[in-house]
Amino acid sequence: MSRRHGLARPTRRSLLAAGSGALVAPFLPSLRGARADVPAGAPKRLLIFHHSQGTVLPDFVPTGTRTDFTLPHILEPLAAYQDRMVVLTGIDNVMPDFNTVGNAHDNGNLTLFPAMPFAVQDSSRLTAGGPSIEEIIARRIGGDTPFPRLDFAIGGATSGGFRTTDRFWYGPDDPVVAYNDPFVALARIFGDQSMSTSDAWALRARRSAVLDAVLANAAVASRRLGPAERARLDAHLEKLSQLEARISGGVGECAAPAWSEPAGYDQSYDDDVTAPIMNEIVVSALSCGYTRVATVELANGHDHAFPWLWARNGGPIVDTSSFDNWHAMVHADYQPGMEHVYRWYMETLADLLDRMAGATDPDGDNLLETTLVLYLPEFSSGRHWTGGLSGLVLGDIGPTGGGRWLDFFDGGYEAFVAASSYRDNLAHTNQLWTALLQRFGQPDSTFGHTGDGAVMSDPLPGLFDSAG
Repeated sequence: MSRRHGLARPTRRSLLAAGSGALVAPFLPSLRGARADVPAGAPKRLLIFHHSQGTVLPDFVPTGTRTDFTLPHILEPLAAYQDRMVVLTGIDNVMPDFNTVGNAHDNGNLTLFPAMPFAVQDSSRLTAGGPSIEEIIARRIGGDTPFPRLDFAIGGATSGGFRTTDRFWYGPDDPVVAYNDPFVALARIFGDQSMSTSDAWALRARRSAVLDAVLANAAVASRRLGPAERARLDAHLEKLSQLEARISGGVGECAAPAWSEPAGYDQSYDDDVTAPIMNEIVVSALSCGYTRVATVELANGHDHAFPWLWARNGGPIVDTSSFDNWHAMVHADYQPGMEHVYRWYMETLADLLDRMAGATDPDGDNLLETTLVLYLPEFSSGRHWTGGLSGLVLGDIGPTGGGRWLDFFDGGYEAFVAASSYRDNLAHTNQLWTALLQRFGQPDSTFGHTGDGAVMSDPLPGLFDSAG
């Protein structure tokens, strides 16, 4: 069967079954994974936007009522989308309570999206306890898209144009790897469009030759293994399948976004330059139907000066006479200038939404109106609190609509801050992920670790239903 948009990704099982010719001919019908159509009425796509180091709660929490509220300083850049979003405040990630090891970053990063404690309580090999929520949704709705998911990091150190995240997980010991070099993302997703189709296929075949031989040998070895060993081999083959998708590069009807690298550009640091082109790559890939699940992460959360924001602040964001870096600054509770960084993150999200609102998918549907967009940091404050998380849900929210603020702080955020986060709130992140699954038409009634009933895991009330 023909493909309209780029390279179809075979499953590991079909690769084993197909044998040595699998990777040379990745479009053969026998290599297709089962199509997983998006249920009627559900969003077509999921996009998660994330940055680290929490936020400034007084500049994030709205004022007013559930349906008549004013956006504060940090959220002001999203004013044009207020009627298409739900503001969420005061949601606790309680998974760190089930860990006995790890620092605040480990506990926040590795548990947020999987909603599970560490796979093993061993400080020497910390890893997520399972796949994260977007991976589960990708498996359910990915179908025969060329890429089951696409992941992007803005800034941070790179390894060949990629960056390993500790926020998103395929499963235990299996972190997601994101594109963080725009040129690599353009080439790997859209292909070298100066090449003819025949040359592109020849290049794919050459790149795939080594993996082809490995998979053929694995097919033989698999028949000799017991169930436990076969499961480990299966996980390894999944990694090879992911690698195959990255090295193959796509050539299809969709043109890659045009971009010229500015003089002196440093992709690891110049986030203000990287953000617009990465946003355009994300939107182009979604608009072309290359994937139904994507993540965008602002990756410079430790040592960054944010020089493009100095003019707003009347000088450097980080006072180096008092703090070694941005991370040390946010640790010290609110410091003047922090709000500019968090507001810029929302400006970056607003730019992404603007591009989505101006794009359509292969069916002619507006991209933003048919995509559920979620934003949630791992902390509620720079003081590294995993309780009281606050975020946003935008786009295809469903019948309940946007223009709402769901506040789950027990007694208001002021009481939570006064108690230095040692105050339980009225909702758990597990509930948010269960609600997300159900919004995508999935039958799940819980998600993640329930702690034998100690963790609330029913759907978050009021988000996609009329409760609350």
